[in-house]
Amino acid sequence: MVPTKCHRSIHVLFHFILLIGCLSCAASLAQEIDKTQLKLHYESATKQFNTYEQKYRRTTKTKNVNLSYLQWGDNQNKTKVLIWLHGSLSNAYEFAPFALDLVKIGYRIISIDQYNAGKTPLAPFDASFDDLCIDIKSLMDTLEIQHAIIGGFSRGGYLATNFYKLFPTYVAGLILEDGGSVAFNTSYFKLNKRQLEQKLQEVNLPADIEEKYFGFYNDQFAAYKSLYDDSNKSDQFEILSFLKPLDQKWITYRGQQEYYHMRDSLQMSEAIFGNPNVSKYASSIIKIAPFEIFKQVDIPVLILDAISVHDPMPVYAENKILAEKHSNFIKHIAFENVDHNIHFAYPEQFLKVITKFLNEVKLTTD
Repeated sequence: MVPTKCHRSIHVLFHFILLIGCLSCAASLAQEIDKTQLKLHYESATKQFNTYEQKYRRTTKTKNVNLSYLQWGDNQNKTKVLIWLHGSLSNAYEFAPFALDLVKIGYRIISIDQYNAGKTPLAPFDASFDDLCIDIKSLMDTLEIQHAIIGGFSRGGYLATNFYKLFPTYVAGLILEDGGSVAFNTSYFKLNKRQLEQKLQEVNLPADIEEKYFGFYNDQFAAYKSLYDDSNKSDQFEILSFLKPLDQKWITYRGQQEYYHMRDSLQMSEAIFGNPNVSKYASSIIKIAPFEIFKQVDIPVLILDAISVHDPMPVYAENKILAEKHSNFIKHIAFENVDHNIHFAYPEQFLKVITKFLNEVKLTTD
């Protein structure tokens, strides 16, 4: 995960954040940061970020938006391609720590900024997952990529599964990291009334967290500082990918909760139970039925399942059933003692597992 640390305090306090995808940048609530030293880090980070963006950033006009993404590897490689779809409250930098290692085994890596994330804007209408999948297909067509491995984390995993449903011939294989293999509301429907009310209450953030991560900042440096992890003295240039100007101020995650319709316990319950007031985009994740989609699966699928005593998405049993039912195509690997974000908790193991999977997938030029 990029930057080097996640928001550990939020991970501990709020299963809501874990459920919709880890916050993908650094923070430290407990320590004061030396402003002069941090200013030097910020200036250096700005230079690094601009250089990195110039080298790896690409944008393509698709049907609905100017779709932005990071790309590593040979842009003439149209056979061995992995397209990564990030989780909620994240962006294309999520996959940056692993990209160059996979380039070494012959892959071209494309990590896409989804709607309202990174440098991809909101669609000019109430777009759904289907619309975003059409844009991803449009990108592949423009780049003359006939099929690719599609991978995703959390919400991105559901998007990957939806893409496979719509455009199966474009998918050579799937990597689903704790999302996309079991219906989103499955774990909620296992709960009794009291348990459900308690879990929904966890969505409501305390005022100090709300202000810190979803408020306004007077300038870009202040926003950078709010996400900086003082326990790691690096420049953490990837933080800058999360900062956006808005109304003469700067924001980090502001507006994201509302976009997912998970702003509070009421919105969360409306999304889970299919309230008609929920936007097409926010309701898309609820409507995906992986067991139905994978009934006729005929491509290799790697399911990476995070499990722990505090698992916000306890669907190990369902994943196991799915994998056993389609054992010729689906491989299910569980990672213990991690709530949700495997690639952050176990980066070396994550890279090893997906490298092995990518090396085993048989790709053709047809």
